[in-house]
Amino acid sequence: MSAQPADGPATIPSQDDTHHRIHDLLGTVVTALLEEQPGLLAFHDHRPERDRSSGSAWHGLQTLCHVSALLVSSGEPAEAEGATGRLLEVVHEIAASRGMRRRSEHGGHGMAGATWVDASGDLLEVVVGVRTAVRAISAPFLPGSLTPMATTSPASALSPLTPPPRRIR
Repeated sequence: MSAQPADGPATIPSQDDTHHRIHDLLGTVVTALLEEQPGLLAFHDHRPERDRSSGSAWHGLQTLCHVSALLVSSGEPAEAEGATGRLLEVVHEIAASRGMRRRSEHGGHGMAGATWVDASGDLLEVVVGVRTAVRAISAPFLPGSLTPMATTSPASALSPLTPPPRRIR
């Protein structure tokens, strides 16, 4: 019999692995949204990111989860019929390719959104309304970084000062 409590999985990701995973997910999603609708222009951090208690422990150690910055588009989403659905479908394709399944969908009053979750507990949320917003919340991880990231937000790398080139029709 082990002296260690049996709380949680056999292994748990590190802070570094988690922050890199969330940064990569957000970067891929935001890039795809900008490619689908260049009129979104860019994404910026609307609310700051934070690591907070996950409310659980692993072998007696408190775990945290990462709540990414709320990334919001500078431009408005296209109003063409089906444009919002196409944005959500683009995100769905990325989420599915990463082993995430759709958890919920909501719509009404000029807004639509969806969330995706994976087996480990990572959550991705996209809301399309007056602007388009994206955020991710990680599964629990062990705190303590050997090489801390300044931010998991890809906004500074994806949001040039000038708008991206547009196709001429």
